[in-house]
Amino acid sequence: MPVYLYGNANGTYQPPNIDVFALAKAQNNKPVMFKDTEAGKNMPAVKVNISAEGLRALHGTKLPGSMDVNAMNEQRKYESEHIPIESFYSRLSREYSNGVESVRAVETDHKVTWADKENALLNGFRTIADEIAAGYADGTRIRYALDNDSEDGYRKLSKDEELDILQQEFEEFTESRFGKKQQEAAEMVNKQMEELQKVLERSGKSSIRQRAYQTEKIPDDFLEKILERARMHIAGLK
Repeated sequence: MPVYLYGNANGTYQPPNIDVFALAKAQNNKPVMFKDTEAGKNMPAVKVNISAEGLRALHGTKLPGSMDVNAMNEQRKYESEHIPIESFYSRLSREYSNGVESVRAVETDHKVTWADKENALLNGFRTIADEIAAGYADGTRIRYALDNDSEDGYRKLSKDEELDILQQEFEEFTESRFGKKQQEAAEMVNKQMEELQKVLERSGKSSIRQRAYQTEKIPDDFLEKILERARMHIAGLK
């Protein structure tokens, strides 16, 4: 069953850094004091002295409707690191399909071999695994899994935990496509089509050219060989 992951899809969050003074300088805006305006022309100058304690108290208060910039940035950072991420199961399926289609695109008449399928599976798997390792190595990858026991409902993953999830979903994906149940289903279909062909021949309809439908037999060691290579690649990244 695919694990739902959340994280920073586009790298680490960078809060906006706006230098108001630099912008004002670039626009060549000269500051205007109230005493220089028409309304303040006849107003006497007023000086206000505020103690350090008063300044701290002033900055510590919030006017109705005001925004706490730091809290807002923290919220945006949190949201940017909890974006729903495509499951490994879905990504593996897409990578495999693209790999097989790329083989067909090179030679339109080329029949996709089991070696081609093996390469498509492992290349997609290794691409994802290497992305995980590289992201944790340079500190740009952040991933969470759902966790009902945590305060906010998420648990931050480590590199090894994410690689383990990838390995688990790769095994589930390949098992669903090339496992024992698929082999048995293919054999059953072939047997049924052979029986149908015999019935057609006995009924005299064999004069109509019939193409016997045969599903391709999955090699006995295909799945085991792929899983072993995948495990070796993961072990090399830990």
